[in-house]
Amino acid sequence: MADEIYSPDPIQVEESLAGWVINKCDDWRDYYESNYEDRFEEYYRLWRGQWDPSDSQRASERSRIISPALQQAVESNVAELEEATFGRGRFFDIADDFVDGDKSEALFLRKKLTEDFESCKVRKAVAECLINSAVFGTGIGEIVLEEINEMAPATQPMMGGDLQAVGVNITERMVVKLKPVLPQNFLIDPVATSVEDAYGVAIDEFVSKHTVELLQESGAYREGYIESAAADTDLEPDQDLTLYNDDKVRLTKYYGLVPRELLEEEVDSDIDGDSKYIEAVVVIANGGMLLKATGNPYMMRDRPVVAFPWDVVPGRFWGRGVCEKGYDSQKALDTELR
Repeated sequence: MADEIYSPDPIQVEESLAGWVINKCDDWRDYYESNYEDRFEEYYRLWRGQWDPSDSQRASERSRIISPALQQAVESNVAELEEATFGRGRFFDIADDFVDGDKSEALFLRKKLTEDFESCKVRKAVAECLINSAVFGTGIGEIVLEEINEMAPATQPMMGGDLQAVGVNITERMVVKLKPVLPQNFLIDPVATSVEDAYGVAIDEFVSKHTVELLQESGAYREGYIESAAADTDLEPDQDLTLYNDDKVRLTKYYGLVPRELLEEEVDSDIDGDSKYIEAVVVIANGGMLLKATGNPYMMRDRPVVAFPWDVVPGRFWGRGVCEKGYDSQKALDTELR
C-alpha cells in the first residue's frame, strides 16, 4: 500500500481564483438563507403592506388587511434620523488644523464637498441606507469611484476677437458615490461582527449588461463575451413581481483576503510581502468569468463598504431594526383585525 502524500498547505490544489471566491460566497449565502432570509422577507412585506399566505396566524382568516402601524413606526423613526442628520443645512464640517489663522482653505473644501455630495445624490443614498437599517436591522452601502465627464457652457473668442464661439467645456474627473445595498445582495463572513474584521465581504447582485460592457471598453474589466444571467428571485428587490431576465449580468464583487498564490497567478507577477493572504478586489460575472483581480488599490487598504446596525446585537453583524422590535405587536394587531 502506497504511503499517503501529506500536504502542509490546505489551500485547494489547482483551483482558480474565481472558483475560490465563488465557493466562499456560496457558503456565506447558505448561512444567510438559513438564518435570516425568511425573516427579512417577512419584515419587508409587513413594511410594504404586502400580504402573503404564510403571514396568516390562523387558517380561518379570510381578510388580507395589514395594519399600517409598523409602516408608520419605520417612517417616523427614519424621519427623525434624517432630520437629525440633514436638518442643520449641512451634515459635515471640516476643521482647520493649521495654526496659520487662514480659514479660507477649509471653507473652500467644505463648499466643494457639499457641491459634490449634492451632484452625486449622497443624501438620497444615505436616506435609503437608513430605511434599510430600520426595516432589516442593518444599513449597508458601497463606496463607488466613478469617472465622469463634467460639462459646463463656455465661450471662446474667434477671428481676432470679433466673434464668440459658444460651446461646452468637458472635464474628466473622479467622483465618489454611495450605493445602498440590500441585505440579500450582501455576503459576509458569518463569524465577523464588522466589515473590517471579516475574512471578506461580497456584493452579489444583478446589473445591466451595458454597464459591464462599458467598463470592459474602458479597460477597467477584462475583455470577454458576457451572457445574460439566469434568473434568481433571491437576489431581486421584490419577489412577487414578473422578473426581467434579458440584458442583465450577475456581478459578484469581492473585497477581502485571498490566497497569495491564486492572486499571483491572475496578475502574472509576484506581490510584495510574505503573508499567506493578500487583501484584494475580485470581480466575477455570472459565477465563473473573472473580470478583475488586483491587490487592494486604496491608499489606506480599507474595504469600500460601510455598514451600521440600527440597534447593536452583541456578537452579531446583523442588527435589530424597527420591524424586529414591532414584529409581535404587528402580528397580533393583524390577527385581531382579520
